[in-house]
Amino acid sequence: MKPIEGRLQTAEHILSRTLESRLPNAKFIIAKFEENSGRMEIATKEDLRKINRTALQDDVNAVIKKNLRVSKHIMSREDAQKEFDLTRLPSSIEKVRIVEIEGFDKTPCKDPHVENTDEVGYFEILKVERVGKDRYGHGTRHRNGHRPDQPILSSAQGMDHG
Repeated sequence: MKPIEGRLQTAEHILSRTLESRLPNAKFIIAKFEENSGRMEIATKEDLRKINRTALQDDVNAVIKKNLRVSKHIMSREDAQKEFDLTRLPSSIEKVRIVEIEGFDKTPCKDPHVENTDEVGYFEILKVERVGKDRYGHGTRHRNGHRPDQPILSSAQGMDHG
């Protein structure tokens, strides 16, 4: 596990759910993580380069600050497919791990997460760019604490602030 992967994973769940609540046709595609930064792809017909990045970032940080419990549990595939889209999950997988951010999000995920959202720290959206037809990439990073002036864990590699 990368040093802060649990923080990054949890923040990406919050960003994904926040975007999907604003844009009903938005669909999370994939998240990739470097040392202290992340990249997430969303499919939507909306041009995400035109969204208010600061407002979206503020909404994500407001959820993080709520100190919501993050729980993990296992469901049978049969039960999970009644509630979730499991089309990308290999058919050989019989048990599905569910990550739930208390009262906010519930998603199948095998990756590490924090125990509560407050552990994530300050979340930044560094850039949004079009990466394909109706696909947009979000470059992100996280800081310790909840103030933008607190030290960065590490700079986002290969991403500018544009």
